[in-house]
Amino acid sequence: MRKKFKKRLLGIILTILMVVSVIPVQQVQPVKAADTQIIYLEISGEVTGWTTPGVHALDASGTPVNKLFAMEKVADSDNIYKAEIAENATKVIFTPDNTWNTGETNAVSIRDANADLKTTYPCYKVTSFQKGSKQCWKGHWTTYSTGDEVLKERFYVSTNLVDYINDARFDSGNKTRGYSDNNQGTVVDGSEKGANVYSYLDAAISGSPWYNSSGQDSKACQYTYPLYFGNMFDTKNRYGRMLNGNWYGLNNFSVGANVALEEKTTTEGKCFYGAAAQGLVGDKLVDGKMVDPMNSSVVLPYFSGEAIHPYKNGSEIDNNKNLSEYYNGLQFPFKQTKDKNGVITYSYDSGKDYAVYYNFEKNCFYESPEHIKNETTNDGTAPEDGFYPLNKPGDPRKAVNMGFGTEFTIPFTLSKDGKINGKDITFNFTGDDDVWVFIDDYLVLDMGGAHRMARGTIDFAQKNVTVERAFTPDKSTTAAWKDGATRANQTSTERLKTFADIKTDNGKTFADIMANDSKVHTLKMFYMERGMFDSNMSVSFNFSPIPSGLTLSKDVDTKPVNDGLKSVVETKDNFDFTVTDTDPRIEYNYEKDYNGTGIESETTKDGVVKGLADNVYAKNFEYTEADSKGNKGLKIGTDFTITEKENSNYSTRWFVTDISTLATKESGSGRISTFKLGEAGSDVTKVNYNVNFVNTPKVGTVNITKAWDGDVPDTLKNTEFPFKVEVDLDGVADEYGYSPYPLEYTVDGKDSYTTEADGSFKLKCGQKAAFKGIPIGATVKVTETKTTDGKSWVVSGQEFKESAAVTDGSNETLTITNATMTIPSDKVIYVEAGKDTFYKPANVETGYTVSKMSDGLTYTDKGFNGAEPNKSYTANYTGFNSDGAIVNGTITVYTYQATDKAYVFDYGLESNIAETNKNNDGLFQGGTFYNEEATGDMATTAKLGTITPAKENTQTTISGSNIAIDSVGKADSPVTFKPIAFMDKVENYTYTANITKNGKTLDPKDPETGTTVNGTIKTMPANVVYYEDDFNAGSETTDGTTKIVYTGTASSKEGTSPDVDLTQSNGQTEQYGHDDAYTTGTGDSNGTSRKMTDGAQATFTFTGTGFDVIARTTSKTAGITYIVSKKVGDDSWKAVSVGTVDTYYANGDLYQIPVIHKDFEEKATYRVKLRATKSDVASVIYLDGIRIYNPLGKEGNENYIDNEEGATFVKVSDLVLGNGKVTETGIDGAITNQVIDGSKAAILGYAEGEEEGKALSALGYTIVEDNTNGSVSSTNSNSILQYLQAGPNNEVYLDDSAAVAFVAKADSNEANRTIQVEAKLANLGQCNGEEPVQSKEMALRVLGADGIANAVAQVKSSTAMYYSIDLTKCIDLGNDQYLVVIVGNSDYEPGGTHCISFTNIKYKGYEFSSPYENDAAKKYIDMSAFATNSTKFVSIDFPSVHKNVWSNYKCSVTLNENVFEDATPKFKLYYKNINGDLKPISVTAKKIPEEQNKYLLRFRAPNALGNFAVELHYVVNGEESTDYIATTMTVTR
Repeated sequence: MRKKFKKRLLGIILTILMVVSVIPVQQVQPVKAADTQIIYLEISGEVTGWTTPGVHALDASGTPVNKLFAMEKVADSDNIYKAEIAENATKVIFTPDNTWNTGETNAVSIRDANADLKTTYPCYKVTSFQKGSKQCWKGHWTTYSTGDEVLKERFYVSTNLVDYINDARFDSGNKTRGYSDNNQGTVVDGSEKGANVYSYLDAAISGSPWYNSSGQDSKACQYTYPLYFGNMFDTKNRYGRMLNGNWYGLNNFSVGANVALEEKTTTEGKCFYGAAAQGLVGDKLVDGKMVDPMNSSVVLPYFSGEAIHPYKNGSEIDNNKNLSEYYNGLQFPFKQTKDKNGVITYSYDSGKDYAVYYNFEKNCFYESPEHIKNETTNDGTAPEDGFYPLNKPGDPRKAVNMGFGTEFTIPFTLSKDGKINGKDITFNFTGDDDVWVFIDDYLVLDMGGAHRMARGTIDFAQKNVTVERAFTPDKSTTAAWKDGATRANQTSTERLKTFADIKTDNGKTFADIMANDSKVHTLKMFYMERGMFDSNMSVSFNFSPIPSGLTLSKDVDTKPVNDGLKSVVETKDNFDFTVTDTDPRIEYNYEKDYNGTGIESETTKDGVVKGLADNVYAKNFEYTEADSKGNKGLKIGTDFTITEKENSNYSTRWFVTDISTLATKESGSGRISTFKLGEAGSDVTKVNYNVNFVNTPKVGTVNITKAWDGDVPDTLKNTEFPFKVEVDLDGVADEYGYSPYPLEYTVDGKDSYTTEADGSFKLKCGQKAAFKGIPIGATVKVTETKTTDGKSWVVSGQEFKESAAVTDGSNETLTITNATMTIPSDKVIYVEAGKDTFYKPANVETGYTVSKMSDGLTYTDKGFNGAEPNKSYTANYTGFNSDGAIVNGTITVYTYQATDKAYVFDYGLESNIAETNKNNDGLFQGGTFYNEEATGDMATTAKLGTITPAKENTQTTISGSNIAIDSVGKADSPVTFKPIAFMDKVENYTYTANITKNGKTLDPKDPETGTTVNGTIKTMPANVVYYEDDFNAGSETTDGTTKIVYTGTASSKEGTSPDVDLTQSNGQTEQYGHDDAYTTGTGDSNGTSRKMTDGAQATFTFTGTGFDVIARTTSKTAGITYIVSKKVGDDSWKAVSVGTVDTYYANGDLYQIPVIHKDFEEKATYRVKLRATKSDVASVIYLDGIRIYNPLGKEGNENYIDNEEGATFVKVSDLVLGNGKVTETGIDGAITNQVIDGSKAAILGYAEGEEEGKALSALGYTIVEDNTNGSVSSTNSNSILQYLQAGPNNEVYLDDSAAVAFVAKADSNEANRTIQVEAKLANLGQCNGEEPVQSKEMALRVLGADGIANAVAQVKSSTAMYYSIDLTKCIDLGNDQYLVVIVGNSDYEPGGTHCISFTNIKYKGYEFSSPYENDAAKKYIDMSAFATNSTKFVSIDFPSVHKNVWSNYKCSVTLNENVFEDATPKFKLYYKNINGDLKPISVTAKKIPEEQNKYLLRFRAPNALGNFAVELHYVVNGEESTDYIATTMTVTR
C-alpha cells in the first residue's frame, strides 16, 4: 500500500506544480473611459455553449447600473471577452448568450479579482456548470495581464558545481580548493611540449602513458572520446604530465571533440566556430551519471561525483591528490518573466543578466552587477560579459577559471500536448563549451565539443530537438597528439531530431513519456567549460518547475471509487484547513492556485485556509506581519500543525514531502499533520515542502438485474436489453441531481465493462450488473430505455428504479422485469425467376421459418425460387427480431426474367440490338423486366446494368449501360453491336438488368429493393456477310483480319458518304443478305468506294467457303490481279487461285459489280491480295466492298433461321451455263447447242399480256456488253455463245422482255425451305429518252400460271441483296414442283437506264432443273425457236492457231452420227470479232477413216490476236444446221 501511494504522490505533486498559464489577452493596453471600469471574461476550454456572452452589472445596493448587454470579443482570442461597465459597479452576472434563458453565473464580486488596474484587470473565468437544485455556471476571479512582467522573485534551481584544477594551482602548494588568482598558469616547457595549463588533469583523463612506436596506444584510454582541457588548437598542448615530470601524448585524441570546427560563412572573411560535436557521451544516464557512448559500464569522470587523481608515474595514481572538486547542494538563481497570458519563462543569460558567483566561504551563489569580460568580444561569437562562477567581481584575466562544470537538476511537469495556454513549451540553450541535457535520464539535447557559442532548442509541443549546427567527430587518428591537424576536416549541418528518434528502454516512446501529465519529469543539464578564451551560458525554459517554500495540497484518492465517478468525486467537495506553528504570528498570506488556470491572493482568518480541492492548492505562504528584521517569510526549522476540517464521507492520510528530493519527511493517518519545516541549523537557503492531505471516499455497491415475466423466449436469451444508469452524488441533499456517467461495472461477477457517457449499457435476461465504488450518500437510478418503436417488449411494472442512499459497504439490488410482444410486418421482394434468392427480413434475427408457399414457389436454405417469370407468389414467415420480439407476416415474391438472345448479322455494320420490332427481336423484348402484378407502391423500374464479353471475344463489341427499359422492352438509348473484324465465329456475352423498386436504391443483398436478372447474348455472322470498303478502317491491326488493308500511296476514298452512318437491323426473321440499310442508292454502296490506281494493293483475310469482290466497272477502269492463299499451318499459306480480271466496261458505269467470285467449297482461312493493274485504256479501279460466304461453314449454326441453316449458294449464271464455263482465256470446253449440258435454268423470252402458254419463249435475250466503237449502251443477245463471251462474269442482266426460269422440286419440310434471289439495279446505259431520268425502284416479279408477272419485292438499290421468292405466286406443276420464272425489269420506257441484275440463288430444301427438261414446264414455253432435231455434235478439239495462218487440219470435231451419208463433209465456221460481229471463215473438212464420224478441219486463222468465240455448224444439201457447237479459238503470233 505504501509503494502504491508513492506513485500516487507523483501525480499530487504534478497537480501542485502545474503552472499552466492564466489567460491569453489582447496586445494593446486597454484605456478606461471616464466613469467606467473594464472587466474581462474567459471561457475555459472545457466549457461549451458560451457563444455571445452578456454582462449585467450591479452596485453595492444590488441596483442594476448596466442592464444585460453583449460583451466584445478580444482581438486574436477565441475565448476572452471585454466590457466597460459603470465605475460604481461592484458585482456582475455573466450569461452565455446575452439572454436570461440559458443559465447564468451568480452575482460575483469584482474586488475578489485583486487586480491593480494598471497592468492587470479583473477577469472572471467560467469553468463548470453546477447541477442539481442550485444550477448555475461556476468559476473564479483571476486577472488579465496586458504585457510581460519581470517578477522580483528569483526561481532557484538545484545545482552542483565542479572545479577542474589547473597546473598552476596544483603546483603551488597543492592549492586545489577554494578561490585562486592564478587560473591561467604559466608556460612550463615552451619548446616542444607547449604550455598546456591542464597537463596533470589531461594526463589523468588520457590514462596510462605507455604507448607503442606509433606514438600512442588507444587501448590505454578507457574513454571513446576523452574530453581534454586547455587550448587544444595548438598541437604542442596535446600532452599530459605525470607527477614525476614525464610528458606523453594524449591518448584517443579526437580533434573534432576537442577543437572547434572552423567553417566559412556567407559573410566574407567570417568563420563559424559554433558547431556542436555529438555522440561524445552515452544516450542515457546510469544511476544519474554520464557514461561512455560505446560502453555504458564506463562512467565518464567529468560529473561522476568522484575526484580525479593524477598519475605519479606511468602506472601508478596518487589517490591523495585531487584534480577536481565538487560543491553540491547549491541553488542557482533564475529570473522569472510573466507574459500577458500569465505564462512564466525562467531564464538566465550571462551576457545580459546579472553575474552569478560562488561564495566559497558560505557555500552559496550570489548575484553581482559586475561581470568578468570574455576574451573574444569583437567577432560576434561570444557576448562581452562572460560566465565565470568560480571567480569574483573584478578579477583580472589571469585569474579567470576556465575549467569548471555546472549540473542543473530541474523537476518539472508538462501538459499532454506540450503547450501552455496555446504556447509551445520549450527549453533553450546558447553558449559554450559542452552542454548535454537529459530528461528522465535520456539524452535529448546533445551539444558537446569545445565550440564557441552554439544554440539548441527542445520543443515539447512539436516533439522535436534542434541544434543549430552539429557533426559527429571522427575518433582518434594516428599521432594526432603530435603532428595531427589543428582542426578536424569535417563539416556540420543543422541537426533536427524528433522525439521518435530518442531511444527508450521501458517499452514506451519518448513522446509517450513526455505526454504523461501525471508524471514529474527531471531535467539534468551538464554544462562544462574547458576550452579557454570565453565562457557564456544562456538558458531559458517555460515548463512548470516545482515551486519553493510551503505548499498545502489536497488529493482525493479515488482508487476505491468507480472509474466513471473519479473525476467528479475528485472535485466534488472543498476542504478547509487550519494552519498553526510555533511562531507567535498566527495569520498568513498565501496564493490559491487553481491547477495553473488562475491564482487568487488570500489571507487566513484564524489560520484557516478555505476551499482547497483536488485541483486547488495553496502556495507561497508568508506571515501577514513582518518580524523585527522586516522578514515575512517562513523560517526554516519552524514546527507546524495543519488540521483538516472533518468530513465523514472520507478517510484521511497525510504526507510531508521535500519536493527537491521527493523524499517523504513525515506521514500519518487522520486529519492532523505535524512536522518541522526543515532543520534550523541547515545551511540550505530554500526549503520546498509539500503537505498533502489524501482523502479516500467511502463507497458501496448498487446492483442492477434484468428479469422476465414467465419464460424467456429462446430468441431473447442472448439479447442484450438497453438501460441507462444515473447517479445523484449527494442523494437527499439534491444539490447535484441525477446525471449520467461512464460507470464501470461487472456482469455476474466476471467481465468488466463501462457504460457509455450517457449512462447507457446492456444486460441479458438473468444477468446482474454490479456498480461498485458508489460514494456514500449517493443514490442510483436505473431506467430501461425503449426500442425504436417501443413495442418489441414491454416493461412489467415501472421502467425505472431508484436505490436508497449508499452507505459504507452497502450492497443493494434494483430489478426491472420485461415481457415479450409480437409485431406483424408484411414484406415484398423481387427475384429472378428460376434462381434461388436468399432473403430474410431485416428485422428477423433468429428463429426464421417459412411456410405456406403458393404453387410454383419453393424455399430452401438457399432462398426463394419462383418457377415462372411475371408471377406473384406468397409465403408466410415468422421469427424474432433483434430485440427478441416476435415478427411475422406474408412475403410477396415478384418474379422477373431477362432474355437470352442470339443475333445473326449479315453486314459489317453496327446494329442497335435493343430496337424493338413486331417479331420481338429487341434485346429486351420477350423478357420480364416488369411484373404485371407489381403495381402501385410495389411498381419497379428496369435498367440495363452491365454487358460482359466472353474473354474469347475478338471480333465484335456490344456497348451500353445504365439504359432505362420500358414495360414493352423498349430502351431509351441504343445498345450497340459493332463488328471489329471479319466475323467467322460465335461470340458470347452476358448482361444484367437491374429491377429496382420505385423510390429505392438497389441493394444487391436486399431483394426488398429489387433484383438483378441475368441474360445472354450470342452474335455470329450469317451465311453471307457484306463488308464495306472502309469497314473498321480505324483498326490498327494490319494482318487483314479486321479490315481491308490498303497499301501503296495510290489509294483514296472516292465519293460522298451518306448523311448518316448505315446501321443494320437487329431483325432475325429476314432472309440473310438483305437489310433496309441498303434499300436505296444506285451508285457505290454507302455512297463511297476505294479508288486504287496502278500498283495500289488491298489485302483481306477471312474464314469461309468463298468471297466476292465488289467493284465499279466503267470504260475507264483497269484490271485487278488477285492472289488467293489458303492457310495450311500456324503461319503457312498456299496459293489456291491466281488471276486477273479486266473491269473495263464499254457501255458506261456499272456499280457494285461482283468482279471476282470464288467458291472453294471447303471452309478455311484465306488471304486475298488485290492489286490494281494498268490496262491499255485505264489504270484505276474502284473497290466497293467484299462479300464473304459461309464464315461458319456450309452447315451454318443452330441459331440461324431454319431455312438459312445449311442453305446453298449458286450463281444464276452457273445455273444457266451448266457445264459451260467462262474463264479468263475463253470458254472452257465445248457448247453443242443453245441448251448447255448440265444447265439447270434457262433464259426465256417474256411478252407481258400474252395468253397462257404464249408469255414465255425459248432462247430469251440477255443483256451483254456492246464493244462496237462509240457504243455507250449494252446490247441484247439470245446467243449463249455471245452471252458467255460478252455477258457479265457473275451476273445475269434481264430487262422486261426476258426472264430466268428453273424448276424447283421440294425435298424437305415446307417450314425449312427457301428460295432467295440476289438482285439489284444495274445501270447498263440503255435509255429510250434523250436524257436519262433517275431510277427509283422496280418490281422483282415472278410469273404465275395465268401469265401475269406478280411482284414479290421492290428493288431500289444497286447493292445486291437477297429477296425471298413466294412460290405461291409461281407456277405449280404438281408433285411439289414449281416452275419459277423470275421476270426481268427495266425503266427504259420512262427514260431510265437501269434493269435488274441477278447474281445468286440461295436455296434450301429444293432441287433445281432446267425447264427445257420438264414436260410440265415446257407447256408454258413457246419452244418453236428450237430445232426439232436434237444436237448431233459430241465434242470439238480446237488447239491454238497462228495469226493469218492455215490450221492444216489441226482441229477436229466429232458427231454422234453420219449426217453427210456419202456426201462430202462440209462445215461452216463463225468467229466473233472485237466488235462483237459474227464473221464466217471458210473451212475444208476430211473424215478420219479409222474413227467413226470424226472430221479434221482446215481453215485460215483471222488476222488478229486474242481469244475468239467460235460456232461450228454442219452443212447438208446446202443448208446450214441450226444445231452448232461452240468453243474458244486462241490466235497467237
